[in-house]
Amino acid sequence: MMTSTEIILFADPVLDATQSTIAKDLRLNLKRILHESSLTVEEGHLALMALATAVEYGALKEFAGTMLKELGFAEEQIREAAESSAIMAMLNTYYRFRYMVNKDQDYATAGLRMTSLARPALGKEKFEMLAFAISVLNGCQSCVRSHEEVLRNTGFSTEKIHDLARLASVVKALKTLTTV
Repeated sequence: MMTSTEIILFADPVLDATQSTIAKDLRLNLKRILHESSLTVEEGHLALMALATAVEYGALKEFAGTMLKELGFAEEQIREAAESSAIMAMLNTYYRFRYMVNKDQDYATAGLRMTSLARPALGKEKFEMLAFAISVLNGCQSCVRSHEEVLRNTGFSTEKIHDLARLASVVKALKTLTTV
């Protein structure tokens, strides 16, 4: 079995060790968050799948999918991790609108279908974790606050919450590097 670092280097020349010092920093940050942070390997790769999907980073998404399969996740769970970025894109956009106009009384009900949030295949805590990471990536203040509070109330540590935010920032930076 290849290590996650070997798979990343195989799948994506942007993360090749011969790249610039910036690419090296980002590669090392990704490796540390996935393997040396408070997140479990499973949590890190689930979040990576959602984040890579959100930024349309195919090689990183493929890597996350390969790792999740090796970790024993079912196809339905892997798909849900990827698709969580879509439902959160909708919600983050809507709730950023509400925050910007600052007239909650005028827009009290979202009126958007969200039944997928009721019984996620990954379980509520993991789905909340993904919702938080995507909300950080998408910059939705009200969603970040809401999901952070839910995670804290379920016993999710502040270290894990911080590591999810750091992972979101690294994935966004890596995607940006692919456009240079």
